[in-house]
Amino acid sequence: MHATTALLVGFLSGLGIAVQVGAVSLLLIDAALAAGPRAGAAGGMGVATVDLAYAVVAVAAGGAARTALGAHEAELRALAAVALSAIAVRGLRSLARGRSPSARGVAGARPGVNRGRRTSAPAQYLRFLAMTAVNPLTIVSFASVAASLSLSGFSARLAFVAGAGAASALWHLVLTLAAAHAGRRITPRIQRALAIGGRLVVLGLALRLALAI
Repeated sequence: MHATTALLVGFLSGLGIAVQVGAVSLLLIDAALAAGPRAGAAGGMGVATVDLAYAVVAVAAGGAARTALGAHEAELRALAAVALSAIAVRGLRSLARGRSPSARGVAGARPGVNRGRRTSAPAQYLRFLAMTAVNPLTIVSFASVAASLSLSGFSARLAFVAGAGAASALWHLVLTLAAAHAGRRITPRIQRALAIGGRLVVLGLALRLALAI
C-alpha cells in the first residue's frame, strides 16, 4: 500500500473509531462543559495520545495483537467494567455532595459559563489518558483494521499511524471546543442534569461490559 493511501486509510479508520460515542466521549464533553475549553481540549489530547499509541502497537504487532487480545478478552472487559464503574460512582457521589458544574461559579462569569471544578489542563490530560488506556475496545478496533490491511514497508505503516493519530486529535479537539461553546448557552441546572445523565450512561456501559464477560 502506498504511503499516501495508508495516510488516508489511517485517517478514516482513526476518525471512525474516535467518533463512536462511548463512556470517554461523554465524560470528555462533561469536562469541557465544567472546566472550560482549555482543560477540555487537554483531555481530548489525552485520548488522542492513547489512540496514537494503540495504533502504533496494532501496526507493529499486526494480527498477533488481535490474537493476543482475543485470548484475554474477558479479563480486558472486566478491567474496563471495574474502571468505568469506579469513575461513574465517584462522579455521582461528587454531584450528590454538591461538587457539580452548578455548585460554585467562576468570578466574573455569566450564568452557565464554565461553572464548576477548575481542573488544570495537565490534570485533565492525565485523567483522560488513564481512562482511555484501560478501554480495551480501542486497541481491539485498531488491531482489527491493521490486520485487514496490507501495510508493507515502514513508510506505509508510519503514514497509517500518523493519519489515525491526526484524526483522533482533530475529532476530540472539535468535540471539546463545541461542548465548551455550548456550555456558554445552557443553564447550570441543565449542565448538572447532563453531568448526572452522562455518568449514568457510563455506569450502564460498565454494566454492559460486565454482562458480556
